[in-house]
Amino acid sequence: MRGLAVIILASRLAAQTPVPALRLVPTHDSVLVFVVNPPAARGGFVVYRRPVAGGTWQQRTGTPVAPIRDPSAAAGRLGADLPLAMRAARATDAPEMLRRLSSDPFAAGVLSYLSRNVAVVLGRLFADTAASPGAQYDYRVVFTNAAGTETNVTATGTVRVVDVPPAAPPSPAARAADHEIDLSWHYPAFTGAAGDLVVGFHVYRSGPDGHGRRLTATPVLRNDAAGARLEFRDHEPANGVPYKYTLTAVDIAGREGPPSQPVVVRAQDITPPAIPTDLAVRNGDGVVTVTWRLSPEADAAGYHIERATGLSGPYTRLDKTAIRVVQPIWTDTVPGGHQYFYRVIAFDSSGNASKPSNPIAAFPPDYTPPGPPVSVRAVGVGHRIAFSWAASPSRDVRGYFLYRGPSAEQLARIVSRPVSALQFTDSGPTGAGLNPGGSYVVAVSAVDSAFNESPKVQAHVRIADDRPPTAPSAFRVENVRGRYVAVSWAGSSALDVQRYVLTRTGAAGQRPLERAFARDVRSWTDTSVVHAVTYVYRLTAVDSAGNASPPVVDSVRFRDFTPPPAPRASSARLVGKTVEVRWERVVAQELGGYYVYRSTLPTGVYQRLTPTPIAVLTYTDSSGHAGLFYRVRAVDRSGNESAPSPTAGVTP
Repeated sequence: MRGLAVIILASRLAAQTPVPALRLVPTHDSVLVFVVNPPAARGGFVVYRRPVAGGTWQQRTGTPVAPIRDPSAAAGRLGADLPLAMRAARATDAPEMLRRLSSDPFAAGVLSYLSRNVAVVLGRLFADTAASPGAQYDYRVVFTNAAGTETNVTATGTVRVVDVPPAAPPSPAARAADHEIDLSWHYPAFTGAAGDLVVGFHVYRSGPDGHGRRLTATPVLRNDAAGARLEFRDHEPANGVPYKYTLTAVDIAGREGPPSQPVVVRAQDITPPAIPTDLAVRNGDGVVTVTWRLSPEADAAGYHIERATGLSGPYTRLDKTAIRVVQPIWTDTVPGGHQYFYRVIAFDSSGNASKPSNPIAAFPPDYTPPGPPVSVRAVGVGHRIAFSWAASPSRDVRGYFLYRGPSAEQLARIVSRPVSALQFTDSGPTGAGLNPGGSYVVAVSAVDSAFNESPKVQAHVRIADDRPPTAPSAFRVENVRGRYVAVSWAGSSALDVQRYVLTRTGAAGQRPLERAFARDVRSWTDTSVVHAVTYVYRLTAVDSAGNASPPVVDSVRFRDFTPPPAPRASSARLVGKTVEVRWERVVAQELGGYYVYRSTLPTGVYQRLTPTPIAVLTYTDSSGHAGLFYRVRAVDRSGNESAPSPTAGVTP
């Protein structure tokens, strides 16, 4: 919000000019009632209206107009004006914004004139939307206390309901720069007149095509200091293009008046391009190639290049026609064996020329590369590559450069200086060896004393894959309702996994099971399991070289969950000093036997007498006696017990 720190319109209204405590702003069918001096803390105001021709006062506000205290409600009421209020209050959240505006009458007053939403949130505005166009009304504002009771603090005013937009402001003055236009204008100082409602100005720009647009998102605020100058800077214009600028005034009601007289101005390019940088030379047999960084300037038009035989000159221009801006390169044919100095000058489309670049020296010696090495071989030794080659036939050989990469098109040099020997061991970028199973293209080239490099001679090598993949994760086996075992896992993180191998072992004498699965399989259903058997499952990942990961292991006891039928009949009788319990045989596919229970009461707690299931249909209780009660339960091999048999009592 431009000018917020200097505008003092609100403070003039509040203290220095003889204006009423409220400001009535008419539009074509409504009246905006602005309270300049807000009520006391937690107070509000009530608005009354009557025709000037006479009549009774009518209350226009159903409830007192008061500030919104809840930050969330205030933010919601501000809507699209929330960022404006946040910037003006220099707040990071809604509570801080509301607190600062409530304690800063100056900023609150300015924002209330700029935004109706802010005025509503701060309890400074009531919009009377039921006014008749052309009518004249008296308004009376009565302040209320925190309880909503009217006080004796009042303010009155008279207004006619007519829509009068602000007049056109004066034409701005313009100053042109490089891709920049500065506008400035003066506006009369605020005197407190009732009809002076202007709070700010919008700036418009149109180009040669006549299409115009507004440049200001929020108005440039009016500054009522005597002789103050208002300013706006446009950073978007293209140089040399005529633009037309106009101003409009904006009043308290948000009305925008007619435009000012236009001012036409062109931005002018007076800035030379940047000095060329990053000059580099390539020496050859009587040839020097000079390159430099492409000019970053959008309007760069080309380059000039100069040469001298001494660092301080004199320099002679070499190009008869300018070098194109997209081709920052120059090839100069000169006698070899001498030192030369080159510098470059950039110029733009407006004729502005940069200062010369820093000179760069060149010495064009022998530039003929040596012959390549002979019989290049590469052998994988563990995780390393052993190079060997025969020497280049050329006499001028400083040494050899070695290269490695995944393909012939992606070779990277692996030595910083030429190697003088005819063999080399490559231990990888970190010295820890190369990737097992990796396939590489290697190359060797010869380098002479001028660092001219011969063509590369290539060879292929593969590193043995002896590293197992990582183990699968999240391995789980689960008994599903006693019907089958569900096996699931998450894949190995290794990229060359080809398959997963699952083995299963069960009871003694049971044949182990082994299954292999494709790399994208993550689950399997084992339907060949038998109840009451504990199974151990092991899963490994196997890569393309046959390396197997460490196994992940899980186990499950496969059992049924459906109990057998209960014995349908049972009896108990005294036989000497013992009790003999009998029951009817239960027919069940996986019957494991019977448990016998005893209690002193028919409905009491029954204690099991048989620690393990018995297969016979009788049981002799050597400690039994008359007055005891017995029940029998069938149990299957999975340990599921049936419901109890009918209770059998022992009579004397």
